[in-house]
Amino acid sequence: MKAFEWKWGGLIGGAGVLWLVASWAAGWHGRGLGLIQVTAALSMLVGLAGYFLAMRDLLRREPETTAAEGIKRGALIAVIAAVLAVLGQVIYFQVLNPGWTEYMVEQTRLWYAGRGMEEKALEEIAASARGTFGLRSYATQAGAGAFLQGILFSAMGFGFFKWHANR
Repeated sequence: MKAFEWKWGGLIGGAGVLWLVASWAAGWHGRGLGLIQVTAALSMLVGLAGYFLAMRDLLRREPETTAAEGIKRGALIAVIAAVLAVLGQVIYFQVLNPGWTEYMVEQTRLWYAGRGMEEKALEEIAASARGTFGLRSYATQAGAGAFLQGILFSAMGFGFFKWHANR
């Protein structure tokens, strides 16, 4: 890996962690299931912007870069960003919001109870929600999501800037 990948991987991964902390600090993680989905969707925009900036920077530095090389470099950036995303989840679950799993289990339970579900079924859903909203699940999703988004967003950004340069 070159300094370019370390720089952009650190910036994109760090921005993702900052978004997680900022959305938590703003109180958005304690306002029910709907706002959680919104903050997750908005976090993708942070990554998208980062990869577009990285690909623009790459093509300004090395305009002869091929699509395959650009996507490869984006994947290397994504590995670094993914490691930071996983570390961000560990910090979130262990330091910032250790009650997250139980909060989400309760929110899930309330949502289904409001739709008339029986207590036995609610217990099964709560047990399943503990796994879904636990650190292992979130860390896996954060790492895999950051990696896959990085490849996709790099390809999109690279393609956009190459197309724009050749117009």
